[in-house]
Amino acid sequence: MPRFHSAITEQSSKPLSWTDASGNTYSYYEHPFLKSVLFILGQELCERLAYYGLTPNLQTFLKEFAGMDDSGANSYISIFNSIIYLTPLVSAALSDTILGLYVTIVVFSLIYACGLVLLTLSAIESISEQWMIDVALLFLIALGAGGIKSCVNIMGAQQFHPEHHRDLIT
Repeated sequence: MPRFHSAITEQSSKPLSWTDASGNTYSYYEHPFLKSVLFILGQELCERLAYYGLTPNLQTFLKEFAGMDDSGANSYISIFNSIIYLTPLVSAALSDTILGLYVTIVVFSLIYACGLVLLTLSAIESISEQWMIDVALLFLIALGAGGIKSCVNIMGAQQFHPEHHRDLIT
């Protein structure tokens, strides 16, 4: 008995299927770049643009708006980066057990966006509070950025049929 089965389905939107050794059947687009891969690339582009737009200015922001000294700002940024790189462990477990890849990416992207909005609001001097910066950076943005990391590459790879798109994968 073969370990997998590949077939052409009757579905017009996802005409390719794959059945793995466990009996799970997956459907694939014939041209994944046109549908799902563009979503993934767009999401990753926006996330990376937000992250790399934020981090070079973070120390200046913490010193001027939050009133931190150099060592305090550096410590804050180190904690921020630590949370970003520990969060993928949590999001991978959530994605594999409860939420699934797509929902995990959407949820953590929304958390990230809320953090960016809150951080932007914290830059307005008349309403700025220290808790806004703490919640935005150490919770929402760090959680959102880290939560996306473990899922987006996997979701991108899963859009390609293991046999039909073999040339595109390798």
